[in-house]
Amino acid sequence: MDRAEIVKKYTDQEKEDGKYHRQIKIEENATGFSYESLFQEYLNETVTEVWIQDPYIRQIHQLYNFLRFCEMLIKRPCKVKTIHLLTSLDEGSGKEQQNSGLQEIKESLKNHGVLLELEYSSSVHDREIRFNNGWMIKIGRGLDYFKKPQSRFSLGYCDFDLRPCHETTVDIFHNKHTKKI
Repeated sequence: MDRAEIVKKYTDQEKEDGKYHRQIKIEENATGFSYESLFQEYLNETVTEVWIQDPYIRQIHQLYNFLRFCEMLIKRPCKVKTIHLLTSLDEGSGKEQQNSGLQEIKESLKNHGVLLELEYSSSVHDREIRFNNGWMIKIGRGLDYFKKPQSRFSLGYCDFDLRPCHETTVDIFHNKHTKKI
């Protein structure tokens, strides 16, 4: 128990100093890395605002990934009131699908008292998620690190902890003051 208290004090001091950094390497085909598994320890009742920068929230599966991420934010202990999404605009045949999907998500979030602010950039490249409690998560592949399920009735189709992942790296930082992306 003493060791756990020492580790907690050390982690708290690292966070205070703005030096906290944890890296998680997700191996190819690894499971157990749902959004809940990755983010739950960084979400608490002080989280009211979230910034997501991901240039690839365009295709149907990417829209569903974003929707699942939003669902996690709604059912966790945090009290999210605003979600900011910075993504790129699909200039091809998927433009209408992207627009309609994001508008439906926006309306659904509104029904839960959450405002979704959408912003588009043709030059956005990096992927990161920031919570107003100071946590910042950078995922090499953004929210799209899950592999396509084998079929609609295979394990992992609904439960992302059972879904195989693409190889990627997750970097987690704590900043004393998180600013808008």
